[in-house]
Amino acid sequence: MTRARDAVITLLCLMILVPLMVLSTALAGFDSRHWSGISLSAMQLPWLDSSPRGSDTRPSNIDEVTDTLIAMEDHGWAEIYGGQDGRIYITTRRLSPSLFPDLGDRFDGDEVGVIYSPLMPEVSLDGPGDGSGTGTWWQRTDPLGTWVTLMFGFPWQLGTALLLTAIVWTLILRRRHSRRASAPQPTAAP
Repeated sequence: MTRARDAVITLLCLMILVPLMVLSTALAGFDSRHWSGISLSAMQLPWLDSSPRGSDTRPSNIDEVTDTLIAMEDHGWAEIYGGQDGRIYITTRRLSPSLFPDLGDRFDGDEVGVIYSPLMPEVSLDGPGDGSGTGTWWQRTDPLGTWVTLMFGFPWQLGTALLLTAIVWTLILRRRHSRRASAPQPTAAP
């Protein structure tokens, strides 16, 4: 029973730890590189914004990137702008599992970066009060797809979490073994 409990606890910890590692890396301002080559460059929250600075100059390929994004299926784009480092940053409300591979097929990782902004309000082209084009919160943010992307899409964070888990379990098992070895053994009565 303890092995099953330990396995469940380990899986739950990994399910929480890996996405938190990816998001904290983005919040700290470091690029979390997806296996497709595109990076999660930042995360925007109302009280915390780690977005790269915009540039006064317009990148030469921003029209090409914008046209390609418009032709792609909707991934919750909210904003596109050029950064000081020459990259084009795409702000999105959701990180669907197909977002990074689709961008990776079309662009180089040094050309485009993604900024995750889950709380950014939806823009409706239908005018105020209609709201028919915005969808529900679940449709706009796709929390399950975002979790899958954060859990399995970033190999460095996933590998680090698995390595830390292996180290922790090695220490726990060694401690259990040493406790059993040092426990007094019952002796048989003569």
